[in-house]
Amino acid sequence: MQAKALTIAQMKEAEARSNELGVSYAQLMENAGSACTAKIKELFPKLSTSSVVILCGKGNNGGDGLVIARKLENSAADITCIFCCGEPGTELSQKVYQQAAAISSIQFLDAKKEPMLCHFCLNQADLIIDCIFGTGFHGEVQGSAQPMIGTANKADAVRIAVDIPSGMNGDDGSCSISVFRADHTLALGALKPAHLLEDTQSVCGKIHTLDIGMPSEALEDSSSVKLLKWENLPALLPKRDPNANKGDFGKLLILAGRSGMGGAAMMATLSALRCGCGLTTLAAASSVINACFPHLMEAVTLSLAETKDGAVSSESLTLLSEHLSSSTAAVIGCGLGHDEHTEKLVRSLVKETQTPLVIDADGINCLAGDINIVQTAKAPIILTPHPKEFSRICGKSVAEIEADREQAASQFAQQYSVHLVLKGHATVIALPDGTVYQNTTGNAGMAKGGSGDVLAGMIGSFLAQGIASEKAACLAVCLHGACGDRCAQRLSEYGILARDLIQEIPLLLRELEQNR
Repeated sequence: MQAKALTIAQMKEAEARSNELGVSYAQLMENAGSACTAKIKELFPKLSTSSVVILCGKGNNGGDGLVIARKLENSAADITCIFCCGEPGTELSQKVYQQAAAISSIQFLDAKKEPMLCHFCLNQADLIIDCIFGTGFHGEVQGSAQPMIGTANKADAVRIAVDIPSGMNGDDGSCSISVFRADHTLALGALKPAHLLEDTQSVCGKIHTLDIGMPSEALEDSSSVKLLKWENLPALLPKRDPNANKGDFGKLLILAGRSGMGGAAMMATLSALRCGCGLTTLAAASSVINACFPHLMEAVTLSLAETKDGAVSSESLTLLSEHLSSSTAAVIGCGLGHDEHTEKLVRSLVKETQTPLVIDADGINCLAGDINIVQTAKAPIILTPHPKEFSRICGKSVAEIEADREQAASQFAQQYSVHLVLKGHATVIALPDGTVYQNTTGNAGMAKGGSGDVLAGMIGSFLAQGIASEKAACLAVCLHGACGDRCAQRLSEYGILARDLIQEIPLLLRELEQNR
């Protein structure tokens, strides 16, 4: 999993490290221009008959734009570079300006001196490329850049931002009132944290990460967040022994479901079965078992005593403990409900069992009053909260969590020695050793009831098969999102149901097996 997200400071470190390793700042700018040009040609194949406007700042981001102008010179019908903040002001940008200025077919305009002509060119453009500000921008767009961005956003043109849309901060995604609204964003070298925030997607458009020739050592030394991508997954999926039997692929116990929440129990069970677990047992309130049994032909069921309110009774603790002792992993919490009975069950099982646990939904809520219990656990624990559930156990507001999801998740995982899967856009997986992953698959169509139950079952299934907690969580989260993406292509984001994700699991697993 080599792809990573870099903060502004980390990117500067990576550039400096690249320079030390022999790839100069000038070469990085040249590489960035070449990579952007190639991607622009791919995204906009009608260049030969198109008018291109490149909005340039006075720093090195503007220098990237000038390199792009030079390299597009023989491909576009006409190219105009608009200096939005005055002429280039850094040594590198001045050098590439001299090179571009030597090409007579490229027109250069100053937004402050020639505003009307600049607005005219923008309104006539077929393609507008944004290279005004870099990732470190903060505050409000001022001066001549502001009206240029405004006109660009209204123009009937394809808009492409280089590295980050101008007016957006690369770390926290905060935006100026005047921010360039891109159809595509070309992330240079690595994604930035802002690229992964849900609120920035409407500004960034489709994001493409470009290789600009930075040595892998420079990226490794500078990064703290690793990105999970579909291409990472074949290496995480073990090859199944052709001589194995069902007992070799694990025994998963799922404690889930109360009256009225049988769907959660059923989806967790079905997704676990689809992920290859040898034996899967659903333990639930008797009324839930009676409702689910006809639909779970491949699963074993364990009917538990229930309270008058339809929840699992704490009287089932001994029976559950016995079954847990013979299981290789367990999932606790999907649709379980939260009362004094389930709270007693969950807390007792966490303290007593030596079986690896995935704790989701109401299982997490049952721990919220005394989260320190997880520190006494005898077995590995994976917690899978959404932000509101996480708020209940970490003591931070949802707003505080969302402001820095990676930091909040990592801090908690290290403090309590658990693996934490913080669900949401760009799901975060934080490990006890401080390692943090961010998922890149999935879409807004998955924000529906049952999606988390499917994920819990998937993680539990891989964990039961003997896959280590880190890999089980990463594999399940990324595969889960990929299932959502495939469903969106077939059904639309509006039409996706949680059950649809389960149907995609074996199809995508087959692709992973073929690409291993």
